Amino acid sequence: MKPTESKLGYFQRFQAFAMNRMAPSSVIEKDSLTYWRVRILFAIIFTGLLLALFAFVPVITLLIKENLWGLLIFNGFAWVIGLSLLLSRRLRYEIRAAIALLIVYAIGLVVIIFVGPLSGGPAWLFGFAVLVGVLLGSKAAIMALTVNAISLTIIGWLISAGLFGQTFPFFNTTEAMIVAGANFMLLNTIAAISVAVLVKGLVSIHHKERDLTSTLERERSHLIDAKKELELEVEERKQAEETLRESEERYRELINSITDFIYSHDLEGRFITVNRAAAETLGYIPKDLIGRPISDFMLPKYRQAFKEEYLQQIKEKGSIDGVTIYLAKDRSKHYIEYRNVLVRQEGMEPFISGSGRDITEKVFSERKVQRLQEQLQRSQKMEALGLMAGGIAHDLNNILSGIVSYPDLLLMDLPEDSPLRKPIEIIQNSGQRAAAVVSDLLTVARGVATGKEVLNLNTVIEEYLQSPEHKKLATMRPSITFKTQLDSDLLNISCSSSHIKKSLMNLITNASEAIEDRGNVIVSTINMYLDEPIKGYEDIRRGEYAVMTVSDDGPGISPEDLERIFEPFYTKKVMGRSGTGLGLAVVWNTVQDHEGYINVKTGEDGITFELYFPITRDEVTAEEGQVPIEDYMGHGEKILVVDDEENQRDIACGLLAKLGYTTEAVSSGEETIKYLKNNSADLLVLDMIMDPGIDGLETYKRILELHPGQKAIIASEFSETDRVKEAQRLGAGKYIKKPYTLEKIGLAVKEELDPALSKR
Repeated sequence: MKPTESKLGYFQRFQAFAMNRMAPSSVIEKDSLTYWRVRILFAIIFTGLLLALFAFVPVITLLIKENLWGLLIFNGFAWVIGLSLLLSRRLRYEIRAAIALLIVYAIGLVVIIFVGPLSGGPAWLFGFAVLVGVLLGSKAAIMALTVNAISLTIIGWLISAGLFGQTFPFFNTTEAMIVAGANFMLLNTIAAISVAVLVKGLVSIHHKERDLTSTLERERSHLIDAKKELELEVEERKQAEETLRESEERYRELINSITDFIYSHDLEGRFITVNRAAAETLGYIPKDLIGRPISDFMLPKYRQAFKEEYLQQIKEKGSIDGVTIYLAKDRSKHYIEYRNVLVRQEGMEPFISGSGRDITEKVFSERKVQRLQEQLQRSQKMEALGLMAGGIAHDLNNILSGIVSYPDLLLMDLPEDSPLRKPIEIIQNSGQRAAAVVSDLLTVARGVATGKEVLNLNTVIEEYLQSPEHKKLATMRPSITFKTQLDSDLLNISCSSSHIKKSLMNLITNASEAIEDRGNVIVSTINMYLDEPIKGYEDIRRGEYAVMTVSDDGPGISPEDLERIFEPFYTKKVMGRSGTGLGLAVVWNTVQDHEGYINVKTGEDGITFELYFPITRDEVTAEEGQVPIEDYMGHGEKILVVDDEENQRDIACGLLAKLGYTTEAVSSGEETIKYLKNNSADLLVLDMIMDPGIDGLETYKRILELHPGQKAIIASEFSETDRVKEAQRLGAGKYIKKPYTLEKIGLAVKEELDPALSKR
């Protein structure tokens, strides 16, 4: 005897021993339904006990480590009960089955309670109802479905009401939860009732079979030949069905292993089949798509064309190919290159078979390359024009030196009544205007914004608005209203004041000339912290900027002109308007020399120029009214900076260290809690929005459990939100908006550490 045969014999004897304890052998032998139910129950309990043994050691370690003693006791209790159900002789089959099924239900419920509804718990509840139908019949299955429905409803209500499970992964909306629960119960009901009805049918068939057996025995001699032929036919049919099943299984595995889209749909546009790759790309499983219209997964603007044009064309032509856009469950767009063919087979309804390939990355890559090429071409063009302008300016300077210089000498020697005085003054004025054009050409030549100093854009703007040049413009255009919206907390920049003023003058002049009649020109400033790049006329990288905006309510700029507005000598001004075509070129090159960016927005309601300048935390000359730095210096107090951005942590720590504080930094709420379990801090500088992980409010709540009364100030690049206010209600102090400044963060920290300072 082979070892495997010996082991198999031991198992079979143990199986017979256990089954005889579950139900009397006489009943099992006479009633085949009872036999199979007992055998299924044995398989369920034995398999569960065996698998539990393998999982028990790591589970015990994990549960002890996590202090989940209740779950540990439950697991051990369930295993002991399972062993009792397998070996006990005192329990009837029905009671034994009910207890085993209740254990399955309890496991599902415990998993949901400890792990969440988006776990394996619902699968246990699903199996609970189905197994009840198998082992106890349809009435018991209906009761089990009712228990499942009540349990899921209560759990869903508790989680959505916020009574427990706040850290569980959950559905985005209540509607999604209800739909998921309804689908679960629908599928559970179909499976459980179907199995119960099948079992009931088997019972009926079994009884009929027993009645017919006696009849067949009497006629057995007359039907032996027919029986043999029937058995042969059944065997052949089984072999054919098995061959077909294996073939279908191989085909299904082949289709699902292909990374391209493989699908079919009917003539109304509804999915008939779909492979795994297509379903997963759209964020679903294949069965979720079967029967649904393909147009449901398209952009709204394509749906009508799909119904009216695509379906009609493929019916007429027999095939069609192209590229379309599908909308996934997460609302992301997928570009699909497809080819579909109309299939007509005898005895079958015609359908469309198709294949497709996701070319989204290819499309985005091509767009990115095209955009980069356009930017490169624009930059190269501007550089070439700048070099040309520089050469022209150099030559013109040599030519104009005499025209600009000599009129002064000539006028000094001419008497007041000389007829030559007026022509010479005209020559002088023309020379000065030409010199201004040369100055613009030099700016276009790039690299001329030297002698930079730390200034505030608000100061530069106010100085220009008080200048004679602007007052002259305002006098010439009385129908234009010039407004300002300046951020009082604007951060400083390192810049050339003269070039910034020249750029501002050109933008305001262009804006005023763009308005045909009455209108407004608005100059505004704001601090901007970008944690993600902005795509516009230029791609603006992440960082901290002081942004100067000049906007008007004129007619705007056409898309064709927008690409060329910064080119030297390019102008669309009509006769009678001033300008040389260098104004915006000066703006462009000034911004480039300051390592900034320009974004242009245009439409029917006007045009807006946004100039982004990198900020500096260096201070300009102290002005009256500023708080002396001595008033908010620290004395070695320990400050813990919590921020998910490394550069923000470095900036805050650097500023606080300069003020005399001792600093530590962590990158998330979770790290903060871990740090404070074994350490302390006099004050927290707590970022409100951190991703991934818990935000500032949740972090502060958990910190208060460890250190009641912990002092903190809240920081964010966004405006003050309800969550900021809630943190302040819990005890957090002042809210400061990023980007940081030395005075802003210093005063906030000092006022929180020394409340008496805020009352002065």
